[in-house]
Amino acid sequence: MFYDHKNDFKGYLIEKLQDVVEIDAIAGVVNIQMDALSEQVRRMVKNKSVSTCDEAGAQRWERLLGVSSPLNSTLQARRDALKAKLMTKPPINEKALRAVVEAYMGLGVDIDVENFVVKIRYRGESRIADLNPLYATAYEMIPANLLLDIAYLYLTWGEVKSNYSTWGDVKAKTWDAIHKGA
Repeated sequence: MFYDHKNDFKGYLIEKLQDVVEIDAIAGVVNIQMDALSEQVRRMVKNKSVSTCDEAGAQRWERLLGVSSPLNSTLQARRDALKAKLMTKPPINEKALRAVVEAYMGLGVDIDVENFVVKIRYRGESRIADLNPLYATAYEMIPANLLLDIAYLYLTWGEVKSNYSTWGDVKAKTWDAIHKGA
């Protein structure tokens, strides 16, 4: 990469100017500053990854991921702990979210993601009455730019008519049971 090469200010000048004493003085100062800037860029690039970070980068990653390292641990041990933390947080997808929501509620759900809103619809009696723990868990899983909308999905009149062929079948149940799809 460009930051791996030593800077040579005089190399960019025409040959007549390379032997001037003032240019030698300027080149000495400029090369030192440019080498220092290149070293800063090298450190920043190395600290972008957990596997190549230095002490300061490891400290930043630990703060970001909430990892605490032992006092006398080596840099490699800290890197390994950070890698393990990153591997325990897999990317969330619709299937993983459905599994978590169905485990909480104890029934099947329909999930639709549209316009940064995750719409979760369900029918039947949920195992938990209070959905606040589910919201807290789901918001820890999903990206911060998504909103969560959990709602009960009632039967429409068209679905009632298709599920119950005669009026006697409808009268055998309460409207609440029919409307909820029970």
